[in-house]
This record gives sequence, structure tokens and C-alpha cells, in this order.
Amino acid sequence: MSRLSPVNQARWARFRHNRRGYWSLWIFLVLFGLSLCSELIANDKPLLVRYDGSWYFPLLKNYSESDFGGPLASQADYQDP
Repeated sequence: MSRLSPVNQARWARFRHNRRGYWSLWIFLVLFGLSLCSELIANDKPLLVRYDGSWYFPLLKNYSESDFGGPLASQADYQDP
């Protein structure tokens, strides 16, 4: 594992003592981590569906409307009531 030079260690220590900058870095890193998972958080498919006592995972597999009691064999539209 590479170690920081004494100059960079002093810079890091000075940065850590700046509370606003240090906490802003952590907030930014958390928001960045959430943005990497944005496709899971905000999408057009539900994460989990329970229908007639069975659990379905639309993110992992495409289900047809006939799986949910619909008349068509096309892909299910989860926005349609």
C-alpha cells in the first residue's frame, strides 16, 4: 500500500481540520454512490411485485401481462392500472 509523502500528509491533516470541507467531501461521496445506483432507484419497473401470493422480480426477468392475469402475451406495463 502506498503511503502519502509528509507534504501530502500535512495537506490531508489540514483538510480534515476544515470541518465544512471534510463533511462536504463525505456528502458528495454518498450522493455520488447513490447516483451510481440511480437505475435501481428511479426506473419504470418495480423492484418487487407480489401477485396472487407469488413474488416476482421484474428487474431480473421480463414478465408478460398473462403472468399477471392480463389478456396479452406482451411485456407487462407496470404503469397501467
